[in-house]
Amino acid sequence: MCTLPVLFLILAGTASIDATTYNVTTPTEWWQTAVIYEIWPESFKDSDGDGIGDLNGITSKLSHFVDMGVTCIWLAPIYESPFVDSGYDISDFYALHSTYGTLDDFTTLVKTAQELGLKVIIDFVPNHTSDEHEWFVKAKQGIEPYYSYYIWNEGIMYGDYRGLPSNWISGFTGSTWEWVDERNAYYLHQFSKHEVDLNWRNPDVMEQMKKVLTYWLDLGIDGFRVDAVPFFVESANFTNETLSGQDVPSDTYYYLNHTETKDQPESYPLVQEWKEHINNYTVSQGNDKVRVMCTEGYSAIDYVVKWYDYGSDVPFNFFFISDGQTSAVIDTATDIVDIITKWYNNMPSDQTANWVLGNHDRSRIATKVGLYRTDGIHFLILLMSGVPTLYFGDEIGMTDTFLTWAETTDVQACNTNETEYLSWTRDPERTPYQWDNTTAAGFSTNSTPFLKVNENYLTVNLAAEKEADFSHYKNFQKAIALRNTTVWREGTVDVELIEDDVIGMSRQLDGEDPIIVLVNWANTTVTVDLDSYFADLPDTMELVIADMYSGLNDNIGDTYNKSSMYIPAYGAMVLLGTSS
Repeated sequence: MCTLPVLFLILAGTASIDATTYNVTTPTEWWQTAVIYEIWPESFKDSDGDGIGDLNGITSKLSHFVDMGVTCIWLAPIYESPFVDSGYDISDFYALHSTYGTLDDFTTLVKTAQELGLKVIIDFVPNHTSDEHEWFVKAKQGIEPYYSYYIWNEGIMYGDYRGLPSNWISGFTGSTWEWVDERNAYYLHQFSKHEVDLNWRNPDVMEQMKKVLTYWLDLGIDGFRVDAVPFFVESANFTNETLSGQDVPSDTYYYLNHTETKDQPESYPLVQEWKEHINNYTVSQGNDKVRVMCTEGYSAIDYVVKWYDYGSDVPFNFFFISDGQTSAVIDTATDIVDIITKWYNNMPSDQTANWVLGNHDRSRIATKVGLYRTDGIHFLILLMSGVPTLYFGDEIGMTDTFLTWAETTDVQACNTNETEYLSWTRDPERTPYQWDNTTAAGFSTNSTPFLKVNENYLTVNLAAEKEADFSHYKNFQKAIALRNTTVWREGTVDVELIEDDVIGMSRQLDGEDPIIVLVNWANTTVTVDLDSYFADLPDTMELVIADMYSGLNDNIGDTYNKSSMYIPAYGAMVLLGTSS
């Protein structure tokens, strides 16, 4: 096995600057320098005109990733499914949803991607199955071993009245318990009632899911993103959870503190066993192909970084989004710096960082922070050490799309009502990719795709941004290209709060030109002396990338004195130190 990079705290060696610097050794595995790009298959590209994206559509656009500099694509669920929850309700782990294509289409995608130098990872969803899965159909008939694949409870009798086994609340509102007449018992579901939780205290379940991993590894993939890792195991005695005190309806998830249904210690070894299975598979194949495992879990920092110790190469860092209980606050430069340093200060010293700004479940970053701040925050996550995980459309500044109650399809929202649905729907961030200004934004030849296209597609689209002299897309290209430098791969990371409103980040390495990122989070201009925050910078800095709205794009290539750096309101700059 190759050694992993070491990342540890050192104090900057200067008396005049009180800074904390993070030192990064050279990455050794492909995934440690990867830019991971999440594809929502429904929404990326439709190849056959039915208004829904598919695998052949993705294959037809693989050159987009190569051109941009992305090195790894991640496919959200493509399995056979009734599609109650956008494919996370899997009815057959070995089959593809017919709308997406055939197994031949999948193998063609993987082969073509790898020929282009791209890695392909897919979702692994082990927490539950669809209620239409063969296992659960047989479980409802009481057939073993399938009955024991799931979690059943007859409830609590109060005289003639049967009460629920516990007060646990589903992530999709309402009780986690659903009654089955045939079994005279409830089954557990942490999400939709159509997504039945597997019993991970049953070793037979582990053996079945290892077979699933092997099946997809045989098809040549480069790794897995493991879904919903905090939810695998619940309290064995079904202890009631306490009230959170939040002012939310009593049937909604955040009404309780989830101490019995989330982040249980028994969940961690499961991921470790899957990682060992993947490593053993590699050995059995007689090759040294490195396969990555990423884990998804919105939890407090102590719980998230613990996944590193149990086989997760890349525990997703969602702290720009949520800690699992409350939404992230990213209103000020202090908020941004605190999130970044929190991760660096808590992750194990020998592991690789990760940065996530949005995904298929959460609002797009351009909507959350505004387009004028979007380039700046992307400069930060692309040029800090570690693995940035991008969401499709981020590179062109796609924003959430407003959909009416009648246009809404997301089960989370449809379980509510016309008044509340906007707080629950995930459809706005899942609308089709905007390729150009033709029919359905070039996503499909069908003028009425499964979700409507954002009305801004006439001006916000990839073709227009490729044609423009300066664009979000071209800024992505430039920032990703800087990741190929030695200073990015090996240089220290120093993140500073400057003049209260500016996030400053440096990457420095002896003998190499430093990279400096300056992001003004406020609507006021500021001039700063970089010597007050970063040690050993050269006297002059060359502007190599500027955000779309800074007014600095015509200044690309100009040099600036480090002692008087002017940063426009909401402006973001990437600079390289230059030797005098």
